[in-house]
Amino acid sequence: MPLTACLALLAGAPAHALGGSSGSNATAPGSLPAVTKITWLASDHSPQLSGTDASGVTGRVIEYLGKQWPGVQHEIVFANAKRSWQMIENGEPVCRANMVRTPDREKSAYFINTQLTPPPQLIVRRDKLQRLPRNAAGEVLLPKLLADTAMRGALIDGRSYGPVLDDMLAARPVDNSVSRYSPKDFGARLLQMLSLDRADYTVELDMALVMANNPPDLISVPIQGASDLVMAGVACARTPWGLAAIRGIDKAYGRPEGAAILRQGLMRWLTPETKAHYAARFDAFYRERAKPSRIDP
Repeated sequence: MPLTACLALLAGAPAHALGGSSGSNATAPGSLPAVTKITWLASDHSPQLSGTDASGVTGRVIEYLGKQWPGVQHEIVFANAKRSWQMIENGEPVCRANMVRTPDREKSAYFINTQLTPPPQLIVRRDKLQRLPRNAAGEVLLPKLLADTAMRGALIDGRSYGPVLDDMLAARPVDNSVSRYSPKDFGARLLQMLSLDRADYTVELDMALVMANNPPDLISVPIQGASDLVMAGVACARTPWGLAAIRGIDKAYGRPEGAAILRQGLMRWLTPETKAHYAARFDAFYRERAKPSRIDP
């Protein structure tokens, strides 16, 4: 059966249990609603870029799904990370395309893996680089930096930076100089704050610097203990509608063409060094992504 026909039938197909959790979140066979519209929550808007790139990951996801899943309307609503997660937790019929996947978040959302990305780095003003506490390999000692009240940190409220970094940030001293913000974009405003000397450092992906046209006064530095790749993907509310939506999205991406599109979308933002360093991991991930995922109700 052609892919488009499979997707059209998906919303009305029985939600057969494939193992995994059950209970209050379980969905009875045949109870999935039809998916006619998906509201995408996004904060990765970059007005300095054009076309699909202006909406970052979300824009590219919608462009691909529009071709593979006809009949479904896609709408982008800009919401910061904290507000996005609140809406998903509340069970609203929404999805987000670039959520870090954690066990705690899986309690409120259905996920499919779409991105295996290099970990966030410390982005710092070049004139403050020498003040960073670093090990012999040049990696930042983040707990020590967080305890330095003379260095001003800026983070995005409600955002997960991955389990390891989240734990470090949560364990920072009560007396610290880290402020949290809720920008509408994906973090470009925090980079602007650094450039304007309103903060000294933030934690962000390298690609954020690329999207901001590589500000010459900012530099990225790896963080000790946070070198593992971070799993992220599409998240939809853990409801019958969300299950139908996430299965439809996975159906579109769980094939070689979908995996290739996702790979191209990530590779364009990575340096040659990063691509080479993680080459084997990337190859393994996209081989698996080229097949349908197991999504338990």
